Amino acid sequence: MIAVGIFAKPPYPGSVKTRLIPDIGAAKAASVYRYCLEYTLEVVRQSGLEYQLFLSEACDDALFQQEEHSLQKGDDLGQRMYHALQELLNKASDGALIIGTDCLDLTPMHLQDAARSLADHELVLIPAIDGGYALIGCTDIEPGLFRDLRWSTDKVYRQTLANAERLNFRVRSLESVRDIDTLQDLEHYPELLALIASS
Repeated sequence: MIAVGIFAKPPYPGSVKTRLIPDIGAAKAASVYRYCLEYTLEVVRQSGLEYQLFLSEACDDALFQQEEHSLQKGDDLGQRMYHALQELLNKASDGALIIGTDCLDLTPMHLQDAARSLADHELVLIPAIDGGYALIGCTDIEPGLFRDLRWSTDKVYRQTLANAERLNFRVRSLESVRDIDTLQDLEHYPELLALIASS
């Protein structure tokens, strides 16, 4: 079995999609986030893979109460992903995947392809155009995979590959996708432009 972990935040105005707030305001940024979150959940359901949410903090939003979820653990993103992958691998012996909630390019096929890749690779990545990645998956996890990464920069993907090489991981990278962080990113998605125009 391969399981998917979805990293998510409570969709509170002011705490999500903060790079969009100067351009569209906190309420519309939160609407964009919720749309992307609901899209991500539907994609994972359609993939047929087991999944659970990893929340940045406790939240009583009805969307989360209907799903299996736990809280993220760790001081930075690397630690949080490491602990989440450990938790997933404890119950999914064939591998674990982690995704965020800000990529409308991800499809069920991406998840299924990533899951299949773990049959003969220790690590699978879906790079993001901005230099990070939209998905990371593994069959085993080592703390060194996330060591000395400069999070929120365009170097994260390349630094992760360098760490994986040092660990002798066989790596497969799939096609790059676009994260939604800025107004320029929004312009690639008519459905999001329509959403903020109507909200």
